[in-house]
Amino acid sequence: MTTPQAPHVPHVPRVIPELGRLPAARWRPAEAAAARALTLTPVGAGVHLGTGTAGQPVTLPAPSPEGAGLGVLGESLFGRLFALRLLGVGARVTAATRVPDKWRGLTLAAGDRLTVGDGVGRWPERPPSAPSAGDGPQALVCDLRRPPSASLAEGPWRTVVHVARNPPRRSAFWAAVRTVVVLDGQYAEVAERLLGAGAGAFVAALRGGEIAVFRDGRAETVRLDLSPGENALLTPGRRQRAATA
Repeated sequence: MTTPQAPHVPHVPRVIPELGRLPAARWRPAEAAAARALTLTPVGAGVHLGTGTAGQPVTLPAPSPEGAGLGVLGESLFGRLFALRLLGVGARVTAATRVPDKWRGLTLAAGDRLTVGDGVGRWPERPPSAPSAGDGPQALVCDLRRPPSASLAEGPWRTVVHVARNPPRRSAFWAAVRTVVVLDGQYAEVAERLLGAGAGAFVAALRGGEIAVFRDGRAETVRLDLSPGENALLTPGRRQRAATA
């Protein structure tokens, strides 16, 4: 019994057309309309923050291939919440904090993906990279009075967050950030100093449970989404007191 042989296929050399000799063509109106309908638009991807006034999800741009600096007017609890959500999307997080004890519950849950200290040190110790490549994105969450250097937020796959109730004047970091989150109407005066009178009035008009997000020349009112599991993890002492009361 003989094995059948594959049929011989003659080799046809590849011919690359010369673009200069191709005939000119014009889109017909129907084709032009179809082309406009297929345009790509950017999507607000990032770490989920909360819900906007129209019911839309609101995200913060991190981790990002362009890198991101974020300023937060408020309490250090937001820094821990944002760190938790960054950990959830695969980032390694370094916390430079004046209240390390309050990070204890999060440290137990995060393992070696979270480093807590009292200073910025030589951050980032690992080269930032895309998710699932190398050590992945790197994030620095700082609630010290002195903001991090503005240069730390420059570069791909790095996120730098500074949380403060009253940032120092003439801060290079705060002058460079493109996104500012304000957690309560009580920070209206500070928001006005940093962002102008319009921002101060916007923050002063916040109602209970609302926060303000300023970015790309616009302001948004947002209700922060906080799950019971996140709340229990971020405030373990409060949970224990409630259980024993």
